[in-house]
Amino acid sequence: MRVATLFAWGLLVLALGALVFALMSRQAALNQAESLPILGVVDTSFRLTNQWGETVTREQFKGKVWVAYFFFTRCPSVCPIINRNAITIQRAYADNPDVFLVGFSVDPKHDTVAVLQKWSQRHGAIKGKWHFLTGEREVIYNLSRKTFKLGVDPGDAQHPIVHSDRFVLVDRQGRIRGYYSGMDPAAVQQLIADIQRVLKE
Repeated sequence: MRVATLFAWGLLVLALGALVFALMSRQAALNQAESLPILGVVDTSFRLTNQWGETVTREQFKGKVWVAYFFFTRCPSVCPIINRNAITIQRAYADNPDVFLVGFSVDPKHDTVAVLQKWSQRHGAIKGKWHFLTGEREVIYNLSRKTFKLGVDPGDAQHPIVHSDRFVLVDRQGRIRGYYSGMDPAAVQQLIADIQRVLKE
């Protein structure tokens, strides 16, 4: 009798385990099936210069997945952390030619090609993979405010430039699919996972 009872309990535990597994698998499949929202479109043309002295335009990223963000090399607070986290993103997709990183300098007068080249070397940027861009300040600020919907303020002699700490995920159609804190390692890992989701679309 005792053996039969234990056997019955064993079957019940196995059945419950199978049910939990099935429910978790179904939820995982549903989560995977859900598309990321479309939060905007990068429809503003730009013609800027990267750290290698090359002209970079929006058209070059058509059909590619890219992560945009704003920074400046003299930034004493968020930029060092953002750029370190960008290294993590580059490492995750170093061998994928369809994924790019694009950092727009909000201090283009100081951040010349020569300055950005040193910055690039310091961060181990792969040529052609990770662009640090400089150019006309009006163009870059317009991109930040109007295209990417991120705040930026030029500051003055007493106050440093204020800009967003967000990474922005852009899909192959130039659509914005997500904003992620460049300061939060967990958000960066979510971005890395979401890049993979967008690549599969």
